[in-house]
Amino acid sequence: MNTLSQRRITVVLHDRPQSQRLLDLAASIATLLKAELEGVYVEDAALFRLTGLPFLREVRLDSQSEERLDSQRLLQEWRAMAKLTRQALEDSASRAGLSWSFRVWRGEMDDELMSLVQESEMLLLGRLGRLTSRRLYRQPAHRRTSERLRLGVILDPGPQSERLMETVRDLLGTPYLELIFLLLPGASPAAQETLMQSLHSLDMDQRSNIVLVSGSAPLDLAAQLKASDCDLLMIGEQSVLLRGQSMKQSLMHLPYPIIVVR
Repeated sequence: MNTLSQRRITVVLHDRPQSQRLLDLAASIATLLKAELEGVYVEDAALFRLTGLPFLREVRLDSQSEERLDSQRLLQEWRAMAKLTRQALEDSASRAGLSWSFRVWRGEMDDELMSLVQESEMLLLGRLGRLTSRRLYRQPAHRRTSERLRLGVILDPGPQSERLMETVRDLLGTPYLELIFLLLPGASPAAQETLMQSLHSLDMDQRSNIVLVSGSAPLDLAAQLKASDCDLLMIGEQSVLLRGQSMKQSLMHLPYPIIVVR
């Protein structure tokens, strides 16, 4: 069971190929933070409701056949995939020596996502949009010590989340991690200078870099984040990037898996 003093990272899992890569990333971060790993296999409630519409058809990629969406078949496939995903979680956690748990959740990814993590410090999600990177999944849990995990930390123009900065401080002590601080536009020169001084006060060494992001339009921002060549992005739950629209829509424009710090 999770205790209040025990950190937990919740990983949102959908399909086995993506899930295994996400679990490798999650195991790396959980090991560095001495956290418990929780896997949540998501059954998309919106998709399940569509099975009741008679005019919708499903194209099977294996046979190229067209079939009506069937709720019972969908449930069977979800159950089978959840079983495989649970085994993948157990394998990743066991290799890393981590405590772990697993559950199945059905809900709306667009509106109810944060309800998944009432008892977790972080939520790790795979890339939801079309943008990708050749470096996206490099099996960080098994890499050599010379191959550092590249973590991009997205910082708002205003005051930073205390929990986010606390997590950053905890991660700075490991030799297996390279941090790239991505400063979003919008801060005044004075506020930007204060933030820069705050970052430097964290005793950053050659494993940390600061990048000033010049644009905030979704596609421009995604291109700049992609150029940072990260393995995953970390962001505070209250970041400006996650306001004003659903979290899912916001994440569609981010080119890497993302870990949301609550």
